Amino acid sequence: MTAPTPSGSDVAATAAAAGQADFSTLFELLPIGAYRSSPEGRMLRANRALVASNGYADEAGLLASVGDIAREWYVLPARRAEFRAALLRDGSVRGFVSEVYRHRTRERIWVSENAFIVRDAAGGVAWYEGTVEDITERIDTQHTLEHRAAQVRLLMQQLPGMAYQVHIHRDGTTKFLFVSHGVRALYGVAPDAVLADGTLLRSFRAPEDPAALAVDPELLRRAATPAPVSTDFRIRLHDGTLKWVHLHSVAIWHDDDSAVRNGVVLDITAERAAAALRAERDRAGAADRAKSALLSRISHELRTPLNAVLGFAQLLEIQPELGERSRAWAGTISASGRHLLALVNDVLDLSALEGGEFRLQTQAVALAPLVDQAWSMVAIEADTLGIGWIPPAPPVPAVRADPQRLRQVLSNLLSNAVKYNRPQGHVQVRVAPVEGGRAVVIEVVDTGGGLSDAQRQRLFQPFDRLGAEYSGIGGTGLGLALTRQLVQAMDGRLDVDSTPGVGSCLRVTLPAAGAAAGPAAGAAAEAERSAR
Repeated sequence: MTAPTPSGSDVAATAAAAGQADFSTLFELLPIGAYRSSPEGRMLRANRALVASNGYADEAGLLASVGDIAREWYVLPARRAEFRAALLRDGSVRGFVSEVYRHRTRERIWVSENAFIVRDAAGGVAWYEGTVEDITERIDTQHTLEHRAAQVRLLMQQLPGMAYQVHIHRDGTTKFLFVSHGVRALYGVAPDAVLADGTLLRSFRAPEDPAALAVDPELLRRAATPAPVSTDFRIRLHDGTLKWVHLHSVAIWHDDDSAVRNGVVLDITAERAAAALRAERDRAGAADRAKSALLSRISHELRTPLNAVLGFAQLLEIQPELGERSRAWAGTISASGRHLLALVNDVLDLSALEGGEFRLQTQAVALAPLVDQAWSMVAIEADTLGIGWIPPAPPVPAVRADPQRLRQVLSNLLSNAVKYNRPQGHVQVRVAPVEGGRAVVIEVVDTGGGLSDAQRQRLFQPFDRLGAEYSGIGGTGLGLALTRQLVQAMDGRLDVDSTPGVGSCLRVTLPAAGAAAGPAAGAAAEAERSAR
């Protein structure tokens, strides 16, 4: 029995059924979400992937739960309106990225939609069909990269110089791939100008610096190798400013013909200037130490013959048979020798102080007896000149100092106050506690000619007698320089106030007797104990 031949309508129906079955299989098994929705925002169909993505067990549960896609699915409801506008304008959308909720759990995720309009027989919008792909991981990665890029940009802005990436061919051709904004502050040019002209920065090399001209080819040769490059050189800006810069770069990849390098150029002008100052300071210190050593050596060598000269001069002075003229000559030799010996002693003390070899024994010192002893050393000269004496009013506080050196300080100050006073003038010493009793100030006041501001600036310079060398008044020009260093070695300070035509006040401030030994005196005392 022959089977009946199917009619044309039967074939069409079978084909349609097969096509519908194929479409349903594809829709359900897509690995990304697929849907059909009404223009008003109702969900009409959802495949397995979309159902699972929204936290539901089956399609019916999702369709029953979603009432308004705009408000319930998009984090920003306005995105639905933007989505519809794009569809109506173009008929389809591709890669429409939005932040949405997983409908049931309300977890926020990022998705990318592709969709198109399905129209009815009359050409109206029947529904929308499309796919939904979860791109949360991609967006998170993008945000991470953007955040890191922002951090790098911020770092580049804070970098005290410029960062760059440059492509260097072996023939010396250079092309900058990246230049940070720090190039403006460093070179005074815009990053775009450097990107457009690979030789621009090279033109800033200081033309008067021969080393800069010689280093360019060498730099290019080294930069075209994988080895790190690190060098200092000078640049001259358009306004004439000269800067020292430090360049450091490393290769990020390299082949036979070229290299790409990352690097930085830093402004080291201040560091170079500081290094030059340190070098100059060290040279000056070395010269000063050599000078002190020389003075100390010469002074020591002078003392032996000077003692012999003084001894024989004194022997001559006491010879009864010596005539008056010869006795006067011997007296001149003796006086000159004593002056020279005082100078040698002052030079030795000054050298020891400057060389850090000075020894002090600080202790509580009664100040009043030392003032009396120092004045007794100059009292005869003061009487000869008619200089009056006003001692400190009691009670006179005690100080912490080295007794011998404090006596030397007071005698120097009182000697100057007498020598440079006016006839019938006076010298006064005032003593008072200061700084809440932690220190004591000793003022030596005279009624001499006073000092100008310029003279006060030079007062403590060794061998500078401020013009007194032409006055006939004896002196070496070392007394006040030595006095100030002695006071400082005892943790004190020496200041001066002076008015021309009125007089001067030399002010010594020292720790009170009850104060702890300071660093200078403490270190010196410890050194003295160790030496013993």
